[in-house]
Amino acid sequence: MTPVAGGGRASRPVVGGSAAVLVAATVWGTTGTATHFAPGVPAFVFGAVTFGFGGLLLAATTGRGAVRALVQRGTRRWVVLGAASLVVYAVAFYAALAEAGVALGTTVAIGSSPLFAGLVEWAADGRRVSGRWVVATLVSVVGMVVVTVARSEAPGSGSLPLGLGSALVAGLTYATYSWAVARGMHAAGSPDVAAVAARASVPGHAVVGAVFGLAAVPLVVALVLRCTVGAGPDALAPTHWPVFGYLALVPTVLGHSLYAAGLRHVSASVATLLSLFEPVVAAVLAVLVVGEHLGAVGWAGIGLVVVGLGLLALPGRRAPGSATAR
Repeated sequence: MTPVAGGGRASRPVVGGSAAVLVAATVWGTTGTATHFAPGVPAFVFGAVTFGFGGLLLAATTGRGAVRALVQRGTRRWVVLGAASLVVYAVAFYAALAEAGVALGTTVAIGSSPLFAGLVEWAADGRRVSGRWVVATLVSVVGMVVVTVARSEAPGSGSLPLGLGSALVAGLTYATYSWAVARGMHAAGSPDVAAVAARASVPGHAVVGAVFGLAAVPLVVALVLRCTVGAGPDALAPTHWPVFGYLALVPTVLGHSLYAAGLRHVSASVATLLSLFEPVVAAVLAVLVVGEHLGAVGWAGIGLVVVGLGLLALPGRRAPGSATAR
């Protein structure tokens, strides 16, 4: 994360950014419970609706700013990279669920994303992660694996190697999306004298709108083709639209807006680590709403995730007058 000077007041944006990401992860954790109320809908349809229609709505909320973020030289390449990563993520993630099973596919995809985020930042920016981040990541990933295994469902009926490969691709592309959005928001606020006028009309959240708007185009086209040729019209039956509306408005528009706000103050590696809170929320809701049984092992896994995120939240050591680091 970009160092900030000084004490309490300087740390508030970081705390606020972390809180925004945690709220976003909480919102994302409701997705599985929401899909429970639309049985029989293929997983790809849920993904395309969430990232497709939700992406169009998110782009609409930023209006002309999203268009300017797409055409402005300083932000255009980050928007394109973020959108491409998001499209690949949506396809790879649901392929992982189909081939490797929900439990294993989700564990590998979500659990690998903070590790990939740290590698992306190291390779692209030369930014080294701290030892505390490494420990927090390991503890949280182990906890998430325990939670997922405790909720394990029947394995997928496809190819396990293909499923695991797809899950790793999903983890990598989600980390790349987070990094591209963070770089795009930084570019939108950069002091480029030649782009001062344009920069004034391209706020950070417009970059996210542009990314989702661009990614929504192929996803919506694929959704229409899938429902016309493969899944059939029943997948988009009117009884399912309340669930689709929730997925588009809350996890996508609200969740990713909060995530983008968090990325303004914390690095992609920290944000993806905080997003491991998502399966914790999903597990708790599965017990309270859906009626699943978690058991002592599952609750122990939740405890590990909380401990890992707590390690990340602890204030770092700081020499007098120095900057705080991740």
